[in-house]
Amino acid sequence: MLRWLWPAGLAGRIALVLGVMLIGVQLITLPFFLRQQSTAAAEIFQGSTVDRIAAIIELFEPLAAAERRELLPAVSSPFLSLDMFYGLTVSESAAVDEPQLAASLSTRLQREVIIKQVDEEPGGFPAVLSTRQRIAIWVPLVDDSWLRFSTRSALPSMGWVVHMSAQLLLVCLALLLFALVAARQITRPIRTFVAATERLGTDVNAPPIPERGSRELRRVTRVFNTMQDRLQRYVDDRTRMLAAISHDLRTSLTRLRLRTQFIQDPVQQRKAEQDLEQMDAMLASTLAFARDDAATEEPVSVDLAKLLHTLCDDLIDLGATVDYQGPETHTLFCRPLALQRAITNVLNNAISYGGSAHVSLSLDEGACHIRVADQGPGIPQEQLETVFEPFVRLDPARNRSTGGTGLGLSIARSVLRSHGGDISIANRETGGLLVDLRLADLNA
Repeated sequence: MLRWLWPAGLAGRIALVLGVMLIGVQLITLPFFLRQQSTAAAEIFQGSTVDRIAAIIELFEPLAAAERRELLPAVSSPFLSLDMFYGLTVSESAAVDEPQLAASLSTRLQREVIIKQVDEEPGGFPAVLSTRQRIAIWVPLVDDSWLRFSTRSALPSMGWVVHMSAQLLLVCLALLLFALVAARQITRPIRTFVAATERLGTDVNAPPIPERGSRELRRVTRVFNTMQDRLQRYVDDRTRMLAAISHDLRTSLTRLRLRTQFIQDPVQQRKAEQDLEQMDAMLASTLAFARDDAATEEPVSVDLAKLLHTLCDDLIDLGATVDYQGPETHTLFCRPLALQRAITNVLNNAISYGGSAHVSLSLDEGACHIRVADQGPGIPQEQLETVFEPFVRLDPARNRSTGGTGLGLSIARSVLRSHGGDISIANRETGGLLVDLRLADLNA
């Protein structure tokens, strides 16, 4: 139960802790506040009521009965109403409901007074629903007549308790709302930091995070930006180094290509030219892999289904056996050239090593899957991950005549991961391979 109540997010946990603490402080201080308020209200009520009743008694006693009745409406008020009774015996068996007020009045008036609680208010509403209990104060006069003063007691009733409870509930709700807003404001830099961390996994050239929030968060952000800057410089230095190596090797290859023209044996000349072409292709693939074009291309909205249709049609025009199954249209936010390069590498492998390619597109919640199946010999189970390493070609399982540099799947995985997805390979039960290209679908 406690685990279910404990929020999973940091903002929810901070809000819960703040809310519980603030509400706890309110509950702890509430009894002291109520006692102080009750004491102050009782003192004020007692002083004002005793003074006013004493003044009215002093005014009424010298007057005749008729004069008293004429004066009753003038001295009555909504807070202290006055009635006159003659020949009435008031029972004292009900005891005194407010002993302090009764003692003060008796001392001031030099006579015994009776205070009783009134069960019903004028109009028939129960006294329990009011904020204070209604009481009747009976004061005898010298001519055996009685004055009844009706007012509200300083003692709180159930209605007052309900009223204070409602106020406390509103205060608690306001405190919880305040705690939630404050917690979200406190954790906003953390959410920004998490989003930037996820973005770094797909785009090393993303802009730095603004340094905001507390001192600790600003320090963490500064360290993260420094790390990202170092990664960017590392990638740039690696790219420049490989570009320089490629340039120097291409210069040597050009000289070797010129020298092959002086080889007298045509067979040896043709073999030398083929070796040089393979070396040139390997240099181009290596440089493209090191540059990682997916990181510099701007993402745009692309119809993925139409892109797959186009790639399949191009291969069919070249005489390959390719078919497509899936929706006719689906828009995806991606880097189209890089994604086309990754899919093409997978399709070429399926055709080269499996003889055909069966392409399907399926849409799941938050992701879309491009599956490419072939009818080839498959790959040993222990080497399914090895094929993603650069320059790895499984010659025992594949035909050497197909060529290649062993970078196709490495480039495909790099492109897919830069899109927030991944690529996996599995052997089919009916023979051949099934390559699953998963892409994060932001439109889902």
